[in-house]
Amino acid sequence: MADVATATALPIRLSGKPSPVLPESCYPRELNADPEHETTGIPWVHAELAAPAPRPALLVLRVHNRAGIPIIEGRAQVAAGERHITFSELHALGIDAYTHFKEPGRIQIGQRVWSRRVYATLAAQAPQGT
Repeated sequence: MADVATATALPIRLSGKPSPVLPESCYPRELNADPEHETTGIPWVHAELAAPAPRPALLVLRVHNRAGIPIIEGRAQVAAGERHITFSELHALGIDAYTHFKEPGRIQIGQRVWSRRVYATLAAQAPQGT
């Protein structure tokens, strides 16, 4: 079994009831972390939909710890007909008390939060303005 801190694949569990925006059969099974790109210590993640998106969708990603608590959140848009998803602006949840830290401290906190990931959930919704 891969070390959680260095593993790049993150399993996905569906979040809530199925969405009419993106059929359950389109959802990817896992996300892959990109160690070359990060935002405040949290790597970007990528996935491929199992089938092209039938319509534009806003995907909400939540990364959970072992207790099932969401610790990281991000959003990504996918256009109709596309399969590739990139979550490039992920942020740790519940760390508002550390916003005064300088960037090196925020990166260290982001890395620590990311190291506690176990699985992710995805929820699809219609993009705003549609």
